[in-house]
Amino acid sequence: MKFIIQPVPSSGTHSVRFRVLWPHRADEAACTIDIDDLPSALHLAAMDESARPLGVLSLFDQRSDRFPDAIPAVQPVYRLRAMGVLPEYRRLGVGQSLVEAACEATRIRGAHWLWCDAREVALPFYEALGFEYLSGSYDIPIIGPHRMMARRL
Repeated sequence: MKFIIQPVPSSGTHSVRFRVLWPHRADEAACTIDIDDLPSALHLAAMDESARPLGVLSLFDQRSDRFPDAIPAVQPVYRLRAMGVLPEYRRLGVGQSLVEAACEATRIRGAHWLWCDAREVALPFYEALGFEYLSGSYDIPIIGPHRMMARRL
């Protein structure tokens, strides 16, 4: 399977966010994050040959307000959010390639850590990519159980 990872505008993530992560929202246009368009935000997509997104993720220069001491305060961090891969393209390396590209992109931006609120169903995926658990389970309303995970860059 051929695909490339490339930066996209936040709107380039909406179709996958809607289909994979937030089908309960009204439509694709409602699949925004309040900090999507900050200058420090970066959105990546795995694109097929016809420039259709197969998977997406977003990166934000953001510490955790839920677990502020989980990562040393003196070390720059980025947060990985809204990662999803279309079901028919899972287990083909799309997600792994996106996360590795995210690690490299945030490392270049000076981050020492990449963290996320990982859905319980995705915990083995992140664990296999070197992310460690920084919290016990907690619930995000409507979405379900999560754990904070992070990878040292």
